[in-house]
Amino acid sequence: MKRFSSLCLVVFFLLGALSGCGVGQEEPIRIGLIAYLKGDGITISSSGTPTLNGAQLAVNQINENGGIRIGGRSHLVELVVEAIENDTQQALDATRRLIEEQKVVAIVGPQYSGDAIAAGEIAEQVGIPLISGTSTNPRTTENRRFVFRATFTDTYQAIALADLAYNDLRARRVAVLYDREDTYSSELALLFSASFSNRGGEMVASETFASGDWDMDAQFGRIIDAAPDLVFLPVYPAEAIYQAATLRKLGFSGRLLGGDGWDALALITLPAFEGSYATTTYSAKVKSPANQTFIADYMALYNTDPIDAAGLTYDAINMIFAAIVQQQSFTPLAIRDGLYDLPAYNGASGPIDYVENGDPIKPINVLQFERGELKFYKAIQPQE
Repeated sequence: MKRFSSLCLVVFFLLGALSGCGVGQEEPIRIGLIAYLKGDGITISSSGTPTLNGAQLAVNQINENGGIRIGGRSHLVELVVEAIENDTQQALDATRRLIEEQKVVAIVGPQYSGDAIAAGEIAEQVGIPLISGTSTNPRTTENRRFVFRATFTDTYQAIALADLAYNDLRARRVAVLYDREDTYSSELALLFSASFSNRGGEMVASETFASGDWDMDAQFGRIIDAAPDLVFLPVYPAEAIYQAATLRKLGFSGRLLGGDGWDALALITLPAFEGSYATTTYSAKVKSPANQTFIADYMALYNTDPIDAAGLTYDAINMIFAAIVQQQSFTPLAIRDGLYDLPAYNGASGPIDYVENGDPIKPINVLQFERGELKFYKAIQPQE
């Protein structure tokens, strides 16, 4: 935590020093960031740190090139960071502080669906553009014109996962274990179950647990007794690690399947995930020119591979910059209109295009865990 705080202070100090030297004397453009930099370590490492890193890289790059030019004048960018836990009230409070106290013109984050839905309500009410990098729940953007996402929706993801399970993995008997108190987990589980059943598959077990409750012996027992071919775990990394390890310990040898919430890079070396599959919007395995450039820049600064939250946040920040340049204005309304008016943005995570709403048209990447490595399996295009 001290490293992140110090980094932000250094950035703000340098920006202030530059202004005093006659560089970037125009009004700065203040962009808010909500990141999980408090709470449990797995959430910080799988979401919070990558979110901050992706945002900081984008801001560093634009400022190193003189900032954003509007009407022939350059404006530096200030990144205003709100560090929170995965907690809806903290997300609400952070959103209010960024808007009311920090006077930001746009916000990136929060990443998780429950928090993004709540934060998006405030942003919509006051007319501040908000882009969540990884929130997939349809309600994040539903009936909202100022709220966007950089990823796909769970409606689309559930169909892709069900098709993968039924057609590619040949599963016919599937169990699901999900967090009934988490919006992302519960709604993706239900959407997947309906889609899989519609294909002719059988949901042999549908088990739930409560957030923070690690006593799942009864649920594991019923899943094992149901003898599924595949178990779908629409959860975040901490739960995925525990559930996968326990299922293997109890003798389950079938496939494990995860959604984008797995943040798969954090799990690749764990034996329990051997033979598993998971979806993601961003993958370092995708060899597009834009992604390869991003990976090289990210590794040069942070000495580690980027994961979902980093790539999607980097794209979200850069789309805000592109919208400002196109509109030649950084008022919130201009940024909102610019995001809709932009042609398909070719980012690190692939093309992102907002047409009718804040849900982008973009592919789903499927990753495969094999021999301690994470391999690119295939991309599922929107029209498929």
